[in-house]
Amino acid sequence: RKTMFCYAGKDEESDPEEELPDYPVHIFLSREGYFKKITPQSLRMSGEQKVKEGDSIVRQVETSNRAELLFFTNKSQVYKTRVSDFDDGKASLLGDYIPVKLGFEEGEQIAAMLLAGDYSGSVLFLFENGKAARVPLSAYETKQKRRKLTNAYADKSPIVQIMPLAEDCDLLLRSSANRAILLNTSQIPEKSTRTTQGVQVMTLKAGQTLASAIVPGDLPHLESYRTAHLPAAGKACKELLDGDQLKLI
Repeated sequence: RKTMFCYAGKDEESDPEEELPDYPVHIFLSREGYFKKITPQSLRMSGEQKVKEGDSIVRQVETSNRAELLFFTNKSQVYKTRVSDFDDGKASLLGDYIPVKLGFEEGEQIAAMLLAGDYSGSVLFLFENGKAARVPLSAYETKQKRRKLTNAYADKSPIVQIMPLAEDCDLLLRSSANRAILLNTSQIPEKSTRTTQGVQVMTLKAGQTLASAIVPGDLPHLESYRTAHLPAAGKACKELLDGDQLKLI
């Protein structure tokens, strides 16, 4: 008998995944979208990070070669890749240009780079219209090796900030009218749908927008801007940023 038997419930064996080497690396992302992966040994022997004129390093993370990366863009899309997809580099090189490396669409730019980790925690999206949406990171986990996910977040208003939340923290929001509120991210409910428009956290007048959102750290003088009820219009302020420190004068 030459006919093959097929038994119900028995899946075809898939090719085993290629074993990726795992070792510690430092990754760097520049404002214009250049990415570098540098080993600790190479970094110790390196000098200043090379960037294009007018560009600067905006993100530096210590991670591993097997780590998965999520690049969110201004077009409400997210591109998934692994650190291992990039060659080891040096500080003296510009690195890989992410929009070309991952095949971005015309006019598409990086809005945020996140480490996926074990897909625990959540992602916080803050929009110009004063709304905030909190989505579980697991919403971006896929079984198939898909590089691009559309509808990564709501597109009703331009994005201001995208940040990972492993745990709740304080957040300082400032409007284009120089009004500020201090809130805790626990006040923002999590929604399972990626495209949720979120909740209104800052009340804005016509023509005003949410201008910035930062984690201020432990700065007691900001407590006067804390609000227990959302949305809130906030208090008038003038903002001065000095590195990672924030002062209101």
